[in-house]
Amino acid sequence: MADKLHDTVLDAGSIRSRIANLYAEAVLSAALKLGGADAVDSLGEELAEFVTNVLRANPAVAAFLSSPAVGKKAKETALASALPGHTSELVRGLFTVLARNSRLDLLTGIAAAYHRLLDTRAGRVRVKVASAVELSDSQRAAIVSTLAAVLKQQPVLEVRVDPELLGGMVVQVGDRVIDTSIRTRLQNLRTLLLDKGSSYVVQN
Repeated sequence: MADKLHDTVLDAGSIRSRIANLYAEAVLSAALKLGGADAVDSLGEELAEFVTNVLRANPAVAAFLSSPAVGKKAKETALASALPGHTSELVRGLFTVLARNSRLDLLTGIAAAYHRLLDTRAGRVRVKVASAVELSDSQRAAIVSTLAAVLKQQPVLEVRVDPELLGGMVVQVGDRVIDTSIRTRLQNLRTLLLDKGSSYVVQN
């Protein structure tokens, strides 16, 4: 029962992701037709600004826009007041379509999918780096140079400091993870020792 519920949740998440990607592709295509590369980049900035300054900064607003209990007209009115005055007609049109189709809960996913499309167009790849200590400029440059040679794309680092790693770092590119942290090495050593101990007990 639990496995079926888990699979259902995964399927729902996958469907939401695909729908978000479709919206992102559609709005990117519209931006290209209306204003070319400049419009494409400007739209990305607007979406990022709305997600950061409105949805993430005001969880109550995000919950209101995502709630199935709130009517479409009420959401459209709330959006009209939440959008900055400089918002483009393309973004306003996207939000109106989402509101009328009860898809405003996909806004964050659409913004993320749109930026992935921009990265692909520009030959960029997002790389998450967790380091035990702050990285120096030379260390960052070395990581970028190494990854660029391997990935054949321009890495864009998203670095955070995690003292719990003790040393080393964890690099994530998409689904691929390279973990060179001391914490992981110690965990692997502990697992190995426990396995060895269990084998010894069984054999003797």
